Amino acid sequence: MIRGDVLRYSIAFALSRAVKIVRGLKQAMTEDERYAVADHVVDQLKAHGDPWRLKDEARPETGAEHIAESTFA
Repeated sequence: MIRGDVLRYSIAFALSRAVKIVRGLKQAMTEDERYAVADHVVDQLKAHGDPWRLKDEARPETGAEHIAESTFA
């Protein structure tokens, strides 16, 4: 799985609660709508030089490794 895929999934998941923050949205977005927005966001980020390395392979992290890296980074 590449980093862009991880970001796409995270965005789509976060959008499941968008009805609470987007003015005028009367009902929740469908799963297809959430993934369409997430795909567009990832595509736009990739189109701007990809400094986030979204095309790179995602590195699996366990909880302990993530805590250690974020604490000492």
